Order: sequence, then C-alpha cells, then structure tokens
Amino acid sequence: MSELIQVRNYASARNRFLATASAIILIAYVAGSDAAEAEDARPTVWIELGGQLEQIRGVSAPFTPPFMAAISPTPAPYTNNIFLDTQRPARWALGFDGAAAVQPEGTDWIFSVGVLYGRSSTNRHAHQQGDTLPGTYNGYPLLWHQNAPFADAKLAYDESHAILDFSVGRDFGIGAFGHDATSTISVGARFTQFSNRSKVGVMGRPEVNVHGPAAFHHYGVTFYNYTMFAEAERSFHGVGPSLSWKASAALIGNRNDGELTLDWSINGALLFGRQKAKISHTTQAYHMPVTQPYGALYDGYYYSRVYNTAHQHTRSRTVTVPNLGGFAGFSVRYPNVKFSLGYRADFFFGAVDAGIDERHTKTLGFNGPYASIGIGLGG
Repeated sequence: MSELIQVRNYASARNRFLATASAIILIAYVAGSDAAEAEDARPTVWIELGGQLEQIRGVSAPFTPPFMAAISPTPAPYTNNIFLDTQRPARWALGFDGAAAVQPEGTDWIFSVGVLYGRSSTNRHAHQQGDTLPGTYNGYPLLWHQNAPFADAKLAYDESHAILDFSVGRDFGIGAFGHDATSTISVGARFTQFSNRSKVGVMGRPEVNVHGPAAFHHYGVTFYNYTMFAEAERSFHGVGPSLSWKASAALIGNRNDGELTLDWSINGALLFGRQKAKISHTTQAYHMPVTQPYGALYDGYYYSRVYNTAHQHTRSRTVTVPNLGGFAGFSVRYPNVKFSLGYRADFFFGAVDAGIDERHTKTLGFNGPYASIGIGLGG
C-alpha cells in the first residue's frame, strides 16, 4: 500500500510540476506582447534557477539469497515477486540547478559556472502471509499450530548526486536561423559526486507442512525459516575535461518584444575518479522438524541450522567514466528575462559498482522534464 501511495504521489507531483511550468511560459509569452519596447542589447550577466524531475537508472542491484529462488508451484507468500520488487530503489529524484554566465561587452566569449544537486529516498515494507494452521488435524492436536507461512521484506534507501561545471565558450551564431540564433561551443571542467546507501531485511517461511496420523503415524508441523540482512554503500567521485554545444533559434516574435525559441544542447565529458562499494550481507536458514510418534509424549522442539553465511566486501578502484548528455526545449525570452521548459538527460557510463559479491558496473543515468527562469543583468 505504501508503494502505491508513493507512486501516486510522484505521478501527482510530476503532473503539477509540468502544468505549473507550462502555465508560466504561456502567461509570460502572452504578456510579452504588451511589454514596452526595450533596447536591442544583450545583458552581460545571466543567472538561471530551475528544477528537474529526474528518473534514475543504474544505482544498485538487488540482493538474491538462495531461498529467493523460484519454487514451483509458487507458495502464496512468495507471489507478486515480493522480495525483488520491494528492493527497487526510488525511481524519481528531485533535482535543483543554478547557473551564472558572464559575457563582457564587445566580445563573443562567455564564462559560466553551473551546479546541479538532486536526491531521492524511499522506505518500503511488504508483508504477505498465508492462513494460520488450525488447532487440530484429523481430530488430533497440532503442535505450534500458530505458525503460518509468510514473506516479509523491508528497504531503506537514500541517494544523492551533485554536478559542478566550469566552462569558457564562444558564440559563433547560426546564420541559417536568423539574427536571433545563437550557437555556443564551450570547453571546461566537470566535477561529479554520486552516492547511495541501502539497507535490506528479508524473512521468509514459504510453506508449513502438516503431518498427521493418517499420513506418517506422526503429528505436528515442519517448516523452514529464512532470513537475510544486507547493507550496501556505493559512490563515485570524478573530475575531468568537458565539451559542450548549446544553441537556440527563434521561432516566433523578436528579442525586444518577446520571442519563443527552440533550445538544444549536447555535452560530453571524460571523468577520472574513484569508484567505491562496501557490501555486507548475512543469510540464515533453519529447519523446524516438529514431528512425534503417535501416542508419544512431546518433550520439546528444536531448530536445526541448514546454513548461516556472512560476507563482507569493500572495493575501491580508479576508473575513467565517459559522460554524455543534452537537452531540448522551448523558451520564452525578453531582453532581460526568460522562461524555459524542456527535457534533459545525462548518462555516466560504468560509473557505479552495482555488484554484490563481485564488481559489476552499471551506467548511471538521470533524465526527465525541467523548468527554469533566467534573469539578465547589465548590458
């Protein structure tokens, strides 16, 4: 139920986010037709603030101890893929970004700095249980009849990511798109920091078997109890050179009275840094063989341990991570203000060690809709 509520909340938040941003852009564009005519001059400083609803990919892998393996037919408590489904990390993150760009008068050079920070977290708890055993079997009393088959899984997950960019670029313009088109090629440096932490607790008793006089001349119940507790910490910190192309072309209107523009960008970087993973997990299985000869006195019960394993792994490696991203969207622009709405994505290839007992890299990705507002100063 908590997972369903969380999904609905994310969907509702995403719809409100997009609706609000769209309304702002539409209102700003309509209002721009009545704005006073301004001088045809570019601001020397642009400051932008925005937010993004980010879909996250490649942050971790589920723990899969032996007792999660498929059992045929599937016991009722194990239905709906309860163990793996509960271990899914947060699907969405909220990202916030800001940027400042300076273009001195009389030059086409642009100096800029930008930062993006996002995080996500989730707590899940799923429990499925079969019927409690009756107190008797064929008229004979059952020992420990209160035991019932069940499956229980818990997850606590937290993730954060930060990206910092410094760049120097030059506006070369795009002649084919008219006077108001821009095309900026920039080089610089990108700093990145990603980290996530998860804690998992799983318990299972897939079946409870009843034994009675009609079957084995014994009475009682037998079952297996399973537990798994695990924790994982993963991170990547890197820095490296970056290259980007950012362009814009006017679709409707003009710069002084307000215009609607098409914006797009492609960016790439080669990041050198440290990839870390710290993993620990403990798995236990116990058998409860409660059966007694018919007519014999019951003199207690006991568990027999099937296995009890514990593993801990700490991995750290220097890696090179290629990064590729970009965005596409629309902006409503005036001489000293702009409103933007679009879709942005960034992928970091092999950035995360998502393995459990062995290293296994995954591509970390953030993509989703964004909205921002920019203010121009000077000029």
